[in-house]
Amino acid sequence: KSSHETRANTFYVKFAASPFTSSADHIEAQHANFHKELNKRGIDVKIKDVFKRYANGISIEIDERHVKRIAEIEHVESVEPVKIYKRINPIKPIEFKKESLNKRNEDDLNRTILIAPNNDINSVHEITGVKKVHEKLRLSGKGVKVGIIDSGIDYTHPALGGCFGPGCRVAFGYDFMKDTNDPYDNCIGHGTFVAGIIGGIDLRDNGPGFVGVAPNVIFGAYKVSSCPNEIDGEHGILETTVMKAVIKAVDDGMEIINMSLGFAGDDRSNLAILINEFAKQKGIIFIVSAGNYGESGLFTIAMPSNAQNSISVGSFETDKVINFKAFDPKNPKFVINYITKRALAFTFKNIKSIKVKLFPMSKCLNYDYNEFNDTIIIIDYRVKNICPEHLMQKTLNPRGRFVISPRPFDLPDKRNRAIIDSKQADILIKYLEKNPNLELDFSDKYGYMEYKPFSVVPSAFSSWGLTEELNIKPEISAPGQLMLSSFPVNLSPYVVMSGTSFSSPYIAGIAALYIESFGKQSFDQLKIAFMNYAVPRKDRNHLLAPVIIQGAGLVDAFNMLKATSFVYPPKINLNDTVHFNGSHKLNIYNSGRKEMKYKLSHIPAPSINGYNNTSPRNYINLEYFTKQNQYANVQFDNDQIAVPPRSSVEVSVTFISPRELPMDGHFFYSGWLEIAPLDEKMSIMTVPYAGLADDARSLPLFQTPTFPALVSLFANKTIARIKEEDPIKTFTLKLLNETIGLYDYPSVVLNLATPTQMIITEILDDKQSLLGW
Repeated sequence: KSSHETRANTFYVKFAASPFTSSADHIEAQHANFHKELNKRGIDVKIKDVFKRYANGISIEIDERHVKRIAEIEHVESVEPVKIYKRINPIKPIEFKKESLNKRNEDDLNRTILIAPNNDINSVHEITGVKKVHEKLRLSGKGVKVGIIDSGIDYTHPALGGCFGPGCRVAFGYDFMKDTNDPYDNCIGHGTFVAGIIGGIDLRDNGPGFVGVAPNVIFGAYKVSSCPNEIDGEHGILETTVMKAVIKAVDDGMEIINMSLGFAGDDRSNLAILINEFAKQKGIIFIVSAGNYGESGLFTIAMPSNAQNSISVGSFETDKVINFKAFDPKNPKFVINYITKRALAFTFKNIKSIKVKLFPMSKCLNYDYNEFNDTIIIIDYRVKNICPEHLMQKTLNPRGRFVISPRPFDLPDKRNRAIIDSKQADILIKYLEKNPNLELDFSDKYGYMEYKPFSVVPSAFSSWGLTEELNIKPEISAPGQLMLSSFPVNLSPYVVMSGTSFSSPYIAGIAALYIESFGKQSFDQLKIAFMNYAVPRKDRNHLLAPVIIQGAGLVDAFNMLKATSFVYPPKINLNDTVHFNGSHKLNIYNSGRKEMKYKLSHIPAPSINGYNNTSPRNYINLEYFTKQNQYANVQFDNDQIAVPPRSSVEVSVTFISPRELPMDGHFFYSGWLEIAPLDEKMSIMTVPYAGLADDARSLPLFQTPTFPALVSLFANKTIARIKEEDPIKTFTLKLLNETIGLYDYPSVVLNLATPTQMIITEILDDKQSLLGW
């Protein structure tokens, strides 16, 4: 969907021998030969990172003109630009003033979440089965080591143990940005939030405190990103840095590694290869966020969650979120629920009731802004012709803001800003019409866990599959929208954020519960357990969400931990029509002590067309087809079988691709094979499948007919698109700013709809002679 970034003149040279199958002497000899050949050929390089254990390569800085010569050296398998990863950032990441970064406020350090009686702040654990695991199975992840490759962890946080080193919750770690042993998360907060979801616990004052999924795990914090501009102006994360962090985490004995980072890319990167080898050779469990690119449509799975041996995790909306209440003191029955990013009610000193006004976004230039001073203003971002944010900042001095957003996962960043959902907003606006002098009372400081619209459905931002190899990703989903977790205490001890960055650690926490219960398991066994017992769910359309957005479904921790039956393989990739393989085998294994009987059936999901020339191509715009012959046809050689104790039985399954999908579309179909024990006390298992009812080579490369486009990036400060019917355009290059030497220039804008390895743009003169590419 977007081109990945690379570090200029920095390359990773991969050598042929695998450290997992070759001797140390063989690896050493290849490195020695490389340096010998560099000297012999007179190639000057700057050595950055050397990999001899687990990976065999070296990262170098060099003039790119020498790349071809280096690639010709014996034992060099490939020379690739070093990629730059990004954290899978939360939607609307929090921004803080620089001067606040190093202040430690004791009130903040000691702040617990103020929750109203009979409200469970950990209610998210009810929809995933984690609450039952805590209460009935008494599992907490005790002793399991979980590595977090992220922005570090604020280990001073009371919910994360309060210290760093042996005997502490955060017992291992390293800062790869500063090359120190201190992985303290001082400004970004992303890693601290992830850690809280995995295993935070804060039960001070014996109140209804915050509890993560596995509150007794041991953390390893591997810091691969720093504050903006803190390290050489680097805004991304070098792939080689992540590789070093993975190796360090493995050396420290981490059994599970969570990675809430990535970018749009293929599954053949050096990091993906390293993940695959560690999972295969050492049984390391890699849990990786799928990405927050769902509003761009299909094929948006982030790398490295598309690695073959990672578990890619999509996001679901929670059922409840922490709300705060404001009421009309003249009519206490009128109550408005609002959500804040910092998990705190509005705080006003010496003021109880504050006037509320609707700010007319479409007419913002015609108003006297003074009338909005010292009020709570309501800003409705559902209105198209909105007033520019920078203008409101300069001209308004409100007491606080209610933001009405069509994207309910976008929470305002600053203090005394809150979001109200569309339903609440319509009620409030209508009430204002009858009560223009309305004042709201904000004296109630308690938080309330309230049900939210569109509960327990795939998040709109969660990335869609499939991978470019038509492999099912994400493989499973977990809550990731409007999640509450820990944050650096010098900023705000608890916040609410959204993103697949936070569904991924939820799965990592459940993996820790699984390992505590059964001991170290193979990567394959853990993936099978997760996917077999996930629950397929409906989406906002009230239709069963396709496999390519939710994977196997929403995680069910309790049933997967109680399971005595399993099905292999955990997923079936049917590929496209050219490479279609409709014949598959299911192996149903009964690990219990008595014979089990199972009924097999088919659960189809709607077929979807992701190429209907709309932008964005999210769940609203995708075309859904739900007629009988627009599903795959599935046949079992035996739809009812018996499996003896501690034995397995093989079942043949035949797929026939959908017969009546429109010929002018490019449709993806999917569904689940259901394996239901006849013993109703036992849980149902499912196996997801997905395929493309088309030749993958016929998929449109670009999202709509308007791409690619030749544009002027600086003309009128907007992008001026070149119409298809007027393909020839004359550009006059202008000097836009003489002081800095800024010129206008033509650019080619590409909006990909289908992954591709390479796009080349050739630049020709008026005689069609090649000038460059």
